[in-house]
Amino acid sequence: MSRKLTLRQALLWLLALRADISHKEIGAKIGISEARVSQFLRRERRLEIKDEDFEKLLGAIPHKPAEVTILTELLEALEALEDTGGLTDEQAAGVELEVLQGARLMREDLREVLRRVTSLTFDGYPEPADLTPARLLAEEQWERLRGLTPEARRAVVQGSERFQSYALCEKICDLSEEAAARDLEEAATLAGLAREIAERVRGPETWREAMMGYATALGANILRVKGELIEARVTMEEAKRLWRRGSDPAAVLDPGRLLDLEASLCRAERRCGEALGLLDEAVAVGRHPERVLIKKGFTLEVMGEYERAAGTLLRAIDRIDRRTEPRLWNIGRLNLANNYSHLGRFQEAEDLVRTVRPFVIERGDKLDLIRLGGIEARLAAALGQPEEALRRLRQARQQFAAQQMVYDVALAALEEAVLLLDLDQVDHVRRLGGELEEVFASRGVHREALAALRLFHEAVEREEASAELARRVLRYLYRARYDEDLPFNAS
Repeated sequence: MSRKLTLRQALLWLLALRADISHKEIGAKIGISEARVSQFLRRERRLEIKDEDFEKLLGAIPHKPAEVTILTELLEALEALEDTGGLTDEQAAGVELEVLQGARLMREDLREVLRRVTSLTFDGYPEPADLTPARLLAEEQWERLRGLTPEARRAVVQGSERFQSYALCEKICDLSEEAAARDLEEAATLAGLAREIAERVRGPETWREAMMGYATALGANILRVKGELIEARVTMEEAKRLWRRGSDPAAVLDPGRLLDLEASLCRAERRCGEALGLLDEAVAVGRHPERVLIKKGFTLEVMGEYERAAGTLLRAIDRIDRRTEPRLWNIGRLNLANNYSHLGRFQEAEDLVRTVRPFVIERGDKLDLIRLGGIEARLAAALGQPEEALRRLRQARQQFAAQQMVYDVALAALEEAVLLLDLDQVDHVRRLGGELEEVFASRGVHREALAALRLFHEAVEREEASAELARRVLRYLYRARYDEDLPFNAS
């Protein structure tokens, strides 16, 4: 097979065959022609499929995550059988024997997983051998819940013991944290559903308390993202009490999860030193150090320590597999590009932006698209393309305003003012006054930052504004965004 198809072609072809989906249907899902899909999957033509094309095609074909793993192992085994050129007959026979033994063991493992999935009861603390089957079942259960209304999801959870499992609670907690960056209402709904499940988990009381603490921390995370920091702290303390009172001796749940969620809250509370300490603990004990390192990089960024932030993000990126963690892969590179732009490493930032742009567009995440536009505007200015930079900044400013992201409107306006003053277009700078008036009238910018903005606005009104003053206010705004007590030094 490998002489005709690459592994990726063969995998996609087999998945499409199992799902009984046509090339036309696949193309319709991702907006390309049937002929183009056939070029990728045609059995007579060997073609190396790029990462972004592979992810699009894979996402368009209905499949279970386990199918990809099973078929990939099968195809790799077949390739090993074919790739015996240059081996003696005895060596080739040894390869075949290893492949046969591997296939037998995989069949036995799959039979055991299937047996355990069908016999799972969730009546006590989980046995180690039950973890994988329970999580596979949770994936299927979520697919059944996904299309339901929040009310219908709760009804299913309340009425079916099979849906009151630690694995489904764990899965929905993960989904809630991921959704918090793009759909806060959905994230809150998921956090509430996770708590519903946690309250119904069967087994020792201490295990249920640990589950409730784990799920409650996601509720605190939602409040933190909403900016309701006092309520978030109260909820996080409740989560910690439940977690400490509970017991999870085999570390079924990620022991780093509460640490990294509390670190995000500490950062929002402007206690960045404590946040970094919690994140270091989470890296040491947690299951997902790459995700925690992304958070640490962002914390260093908001502290203005761009060099340390970039180094931390590079450590994270080295650990991220794009196939299994596509959003984290994207966030890491976007954050790194932003830090490089602050450090003046513009070409490296541009290379990263070029890499992530197709992926951001494909995912359609509004906030990531806006962030990307802002970074591209800064890079265009630095690389000698002021008109393109101004166009992108105006677009970003309008998008931030549409999302009611007032602080970001102020940042984009100051970036634009720097460019206009460098180009000696003072009249255009005055037109930004209206944007700043709206910022002054909002509740999205704290007192010290407003004072800095007013100082710049008044200088514009007196026709005394300079590009250097705009840059000084802009640098301050970036630092002060997460430190409301940071004073602005007008001199």
